[in-house]
Amino acid sequence: MSITIHTEPLAYTEFRDFIISSANWFVPSLLQMPNLDEWILKMYHNGSMYYTISGSNIISLIVGYYNREERFLYIPYVCVNPDHQGHGISQKTINYIIEHLSTDIQKILLEVRKDNNNALQAYHKMGFYEAEDRDEKYLMKKEIHKS
Repeated sequence: MSITIHTEPLAYTEFRDFIISSANWFVPSLLQMPNLDEWILKMYHNGSMYYTISGSNIISLIVGYYNREERFLYIPYVCVNPDHQGHGISQKTINYIIEHLSTDIQKILLEVRKDNNNALQAYHKMGFYEAEDRDEKYLMKKEIHKS
């Protein structure tokens, strides 16, 4: 499967519509978040977008906050359409991010639910490890080594 990663900003409606349409792919559903609209708006205005498209549909989206001072990227949102999972899309996107930011960042951080075994397995395969126990979630970390 050939994957092209896009980084140009999506229109807000496209961005929000994808997140809302994907909400029930998460357990618990993102629709249960008390401040979902504010969270989406914050990611849209402050985050960098990395996404893939099939036809005219977004099939994956990763949002990252780049902290220049402390040289890390925090990823609050990773989503791949379930119909396209298992093809390495998130891994290829993370590798793309590392390739393009490796001189600027030293680590990538993200949170994952402890009961999300598929995501945990995928992140371990990508070189992430559990850096911190946060109740129902782990803070996962990947060190970036410049080549």
